[in-house]
Amino acid sequence: MPTNTSALPLTTVSSENSSSIYDYDYLDDVNVLVCRKDEILSFGRVFLPAIYSLIFVLGLAGNLLLLVVLLHYVPRKRMIELYLLNLAVSNLLFVVTMPFWAISVAWHWVFGSFLCKVVSVLYTINFYCGIFFITCMSLDKYLEIVHPQPLHRPQTRFRNLLLIAIVWTTALAISVPEIIFVQVHKTSDGVWHCYADFGGHATVWKLYLRFQQNLLGFLLPLLAMIFFYSRIGCVLVRLRPPGQGRALRIATALVVAFFLLWFPYNLALFLHSLLDLHVFGNCQISHYLDYTLQVTESLAFFHCCFTPILYAFSSRRFRQYLKAFLAVVLRWHQEPGTTHALPSSYSGSSRVTAQEDMVSMSDLGERQADDFLNKGDVGNS
Repeated sequence: MPTNTSALPLTTVSSENSSSIYDYDYLDDVNVLVCRKDEILSFGRVFLPAIYSLIFVLGLAGNLLLLVVLLHYVPRKRMIELYLLNLAVSNLLFVVTMPFWAISVAWHWVFGSFLCKVVSVLYTINFYCGIFFITCMSLDKYLEIVHPQPLHRPQTRFRNLLLIAIVWTTALAISVPEIIFVQVHKTSDGVWHCYADFGGHATVWKLYLRFQQNLLGFLLPLLAMIFFYSRIGCVLVRLRPPGQGRALRIATALVVAFFLLWFPYNLALFLHSLLDLHVFGNCQISHYLDYTLQVTESLAFFHCCFTPILYAFSSRRFRQYLKAFLAVVLRWHQEPGTTHALPSSYSGSSRVTAQEDMVSMSDLGERQADDFLNKGDVGNS
């Protein structure tokens, strides 16, 4: 669950989920610094519900639009579209949890024990799935461009479908602590809160879960994206296809966007771990880190609003389908048969003129695969 989702009294221990481990006080050990967090709680009750509500509105609208276009217009023959479809579903499930946390921060948990566990598990699964599918999309573009293979090869499609299943399974495995430890708790004043209670091992669990977030949720995906897109950049420079400059800018933008959204949050989590390990710290530093964590976490959550659109618009083909969909919406009075018609820009004649336009990395990958098949035909001859 997000930061400050359970506004616990300052005499109890709060435990959060794997993506946002954050204390209002440090009472897990008698040697740990004890600080009052009244101002931080007050700030969170105003700031976080507003941000969570904004994320819910923007994420719901953007991912629903993406989902409709993918389901009704895009032929799901290429894996990049299938990854994007799973990313949109994951982000939708993620933003659906935002209203629950907003109400919990502003007031308290009013949704019962069952929804406490379900919402927490949904949050964690889709938190990680969103990051993993972004990494899978960079892997897919890397394989299409650097190691081109036939696009509809059965073995390739099976491998990618297996990778999608592994992503969901891995995210489910990561959410096991929520399945086991998350439950509702009633305070002495009769207020209910939803959080993970790790008992006497809270500090150990929090350090482990923060490390897991830093490693699986940021460092490894970032290094993978840097490797994949740098190799893609080398191929683009060597082949010099039409639109090379635009493709390089897209690759750079995807890596930079991921870094800017996630680095501040993961740095704040890492500093919180150092604080719990008594490497440094006093109450003033603790307060600053608490404010920083709330702000950087909110920034990171916007990934579900902006990242799918950024990846979708990196494909020229998707922009054509989106234009067709918007044209249908604006001309809703036309015949129903036009709602599912493919955009004219997808016709064979437009493929010729596409060479004169700036192409995306996905278009380059498809051309690489076509060249691979043509070379195979020549060899057989």
